[in-house]
Amino acid sequence: MEAVIFDFDGTIVDTEALWIDVYQELIQERYAYEVPLEVFQACIGTQDTSLYDYLTTHVDAHITRDELSPFAEKRVNERLVDLPVKDGITDLLRTLHEHGVRMAIASGSQLKFIAEFINKHSIAHYFEAIRCADDVVHVKPHPEIYEEALFVLNLEPEQCIAIEDSENGAKSAVAAKIPCIVVPNDLTSSGHFPEEVTILSTVEEAKEQILAIHTR
Repeated sequence: MEAVIFDFDGTIVDTEALWIDVYQELIQERYAYEVPLEVFQACIGTQDTSLYDYLTTHVDAHITRDELSPFAEKRVNERLVDLPVKDGITDLLRTLHEHGVRMAIASGSQLKFIAEFINKHSIAHYFEAIRCADDVVHVKPHPEIYEEALFVLNLEPEQCIAIEDSENGAKSAVAAKIPCIVVPNDLTSSGHFPEEVTILSTVEEAKEQILAIHTR
């Protein structure tokens, strides 16, 4: 095993809850409507198409992405940098670096969000490459983001491990034929994960398993 490819949202930082909170705020302010949590959960790890389908069906037929998305992005961006790195991630990055394991990010987020966060928290230097929504046509669960990461790293799928938190992210890694460890959170634990993945409870458990594989 030569490299670990990290998801960003929900794996490195808990942005998923932030995005949900921001959209709930905006929708409540503008339409006095509360969207069920499961509608947002269906969007985790992929695009928000199903959210807008729900909004145009149940809230207002004339709602468009341009009407909400810029305001949501602004609020998220204002709050994102103040979120902490998830428990165990900084230690995992440091440990993998000490063991000579290469690292990359494969995320459905935009580069501007990822770069600002990892630079502020002084973890950017650990990542050899970032592939994100800006680089691909198809986001997760399509495998393109992971395939792009493999191309940049010049590695085969079996030489890597993906770390994910969501069903859509896990499906993307599996479709790219990359062994995948999933550390779900409260929002994603009810997902229907592919049988090929390894589901663990903590990042510490993931670290132990990755090191065991790396040192075989």
